[in-house]
Amino acid sequence: MMRKTILPALLLLSASGAFAQTDAKLTTGTLLTLNRYHQEKSAAVRSATHGDEDRMTAFIRYEGTATIDSLRMLGAHVRTTTAHVLTATLPFSAVERICQLQGVKVIEAAQPAQMLTDISRQTTRTDLVQAGTPPLDMPFLGRGVVVGDIDGGLDFAHPAFYTSDRSQLRLKRAWMQAETEGGRMPEGFGYGREFVTEEELVAKGCDMGSYAHSTHVLGIAAGADTLGGNKYYGIAREADIVFSDFSSTDTGIMDAMSYIFSYADSTGQPAVVNMSLGTQMGPHDGTSLRDQMADELTGPGRIIVGAVGNDGLVDTHVSKTFTGEADSLIIGIAFLETLGMPGSGELQLWGSEGGSFKVNVCTFDKETMEPVYKSRAFTASRSTNQTVVLQKPYDKSGGSFTIITQQSPLNNRPTAHITLNITDYKPDKVIGLIVTADAGEVVHGWCNPTYCCFRKHLDNMDMPDNSCQPAEIGGTGRSIISVGAYTTRPIAISADGDTINAAPPSLWPEGFPAGDHAPFSNSGPTVDGRMKPDVTAPGCYIISAMNRYSLNDPAYVWKSSDEWNGRQYGYGAMMGTSMAAPHVAGIVAVWLEADPTLTPDDIRRVLEETAIRDEYTGHTPNNTWGYGKIDAYSGLLYILNEEPSAIAHVQSLPDYWRASPQADGLHILCLKNMKDCQLQVTGADGTVISTASTGSKTIGDEIIVGLAGHPSGIYLVTIASGNEKQTFKFINY
Repeated sequence: MMRKTILPALLLLSASGAFAQTDAKLTTGTLLTLNRYHQEKSAAVRSATHGDEDRMTAFIRYEGTATIDSLRMLGAHVRTTTAHVLTATLPFSAVERICQLQGVKVIEAAQPAQMLTDISRQTTRTDLVQAGTPPLDMPFLGRGVVVGDIDGGLDFAHPAFYTSDRSQLRLKRAWMQAETEGGRMPEGFGYGREFVTEEELVAKGCDMGSYAHSTHVLGIAAGADTLGGNKYYGIAREADIVFSDFSSTDTGIMDAMSYIFSYADSTGQPAVVNMSLGTQMGPHDGTSLRDQMADELTGPGRIIVGAVGNDGLVDTHVSKTFTGEADSLIIGIAFLETLGMPGSGELQLWGSEGGSFKVNVCTFDKETMEPVYKSRAFTASRSTNQTVVLQKPYDKSGGSFTIITQQSPLNNRPTAHITLNITDYKPDKVIGLIVTADAGEVVHGWCNPTYCCFRKHLDNMDMPDNSCQPAEIGGTGRSIISVGAYTTRPIAISADGDTINAAPPSLWPEGFPAGDHAPFSNSGPTVDGRMKPDVTAPGCYIISAMNRYSLNDPAYVWKSSDEWNGRQYGYGAMMGTSMAAPHVAGIVAVWLEADPTLTPDDIRRVLEETAIRDEYTGHTPNNTWGYGKIDAYSGLLYILNEEPSAIAHVQSLPDYWRASPQADGLHILCLKNMKDCQLQVTGADGTVISTASTGSKTIGDEIIVGLAGHPSGIYLVTIASGNEKQTFKFINY
């Protein structure tokens, strides 16, 4: 158990004791739920109450179907069940007896659905920014900043995009790139139609009536509907909004980016553009033209935020460093049959700059594990564009594949782009590739997860992995701030009362623990070795605005009882790095309000200095969390106060201690046994504030440093044991 040391001069806390046997099966969230119940209701009230307030909704990890029957006998209402986890409502009075069931392993209380967006604001400490918490002298809400979004499914007249009192629409422009009627053609682009006035936007209504993605995304970044006690509002609530959909993956997105920045130029405002978009097709090294153009479009007051992608649970990447002539990379391919296109797939292979490799498309026999069809070897460094038609029985499969190879003009890396349309290979055959190269060559492969993934079908095939997966568009550019996702709540309750589970059944019992990295969120690095993502933000589950034209969406958690602009509207739950990125975009808008000249490099420096590190992020920076979890409040204070010279000399942290700023102070967790620890607190100017001896520590001990009574500002906390010394920066609020 963790021990906490009391240092009286610094408002330090302690804890001791152990959980009861039954409590060992309860998560901290469950214990908090039980605490609130016992504190708020008297024994007399509880004995006279038999309603739903005497029950809690929870996940239960269980073993054996007989456990379900036992739960029901104890008064539990079992709802959704999977192999190892179920959801149920439990009588508070029966929780102890339920814990004593041998088949019950863990109980985790559910959280109220209406708090999901609320909690993400707290987790990112945006609530402190919006409240103007001292030492801030006013709220920061994105005033004078443009928040742009390139997406689809925006409800132009949703109340989230008005001012908080709904008196004025903050959506200033909407460009529909495929539209041919109404509005006007945007100057300088020559296609589509833009809608400019409030009357035009309200009359047009939406770009895609059955899709809510952009409505949800912009609601997170800049939603402002707070009337009637609504809690589902966003971050930059006073920012202006500009929207564009896109007609193609490459040029349309870049045009939209330019369109948004051009509007900001015309009004003299800084701007941040959100792109919750991605693909695995590309070199993953920042050399694609879209990445290069993004680099050129960004600069002071011009920031792009992108989602790192949602392929973390899909095997979209393989790689190999070749060691000799007999070495090979054998790749198995699995197709997504649900699309009704069995055997359809797309993938790319990329080699080392200036090098080469060869690739064969094959049909493998499952029993012998040998290729029974093997195409000729295509040399990736040579220009090839060929469609090969397969004929069964001669080729042991049918259909066709197309392969294009070249030494890429983007980066001088050999590449092979393969599209597959294979038939008649089942049930005793599998499709795959054989890649060979000279010693020292490195080959990476990515597939398009819309159609297929990589899979080790046979023992002689290589294992795919989840590294080097940051999605192109939002995750690989040098100037793009790429965002990964973590979980704030693993469930939501729909408007119909159904529980929406974040984790698919295959992931239970682990699920998506609150505070932990979302398993779907892609990890880095880029192929050229850059850390990605840059930072993480809440991405599961997030409640935000939903398109009022699609009120039958099962993701809705709340629908209005009144109308706005002639229709009902509402809010719903979604998850993904698409939801994490607009958290960061909204926070960047708030930071741009404080300093309109911030560059992408400035933003990264702020993230490096102020992002939250905790027991989940581990030692950062890394290619799962980036610099950690974004902290809107600390980042804003850093920007306003600038960087004290003393802070520049704080060294990177060894793995002896881990610090996590929390409400009651700086929590310092011991990661190895340490003797005779000494602690010192100094101001940013080097003035010693306090010193204390904390004694010897063992793994899991915690020291909590508070600065009650001291002025707000930046302090340095140094903890030393023998020759090992570590310094943390600590912002006292």
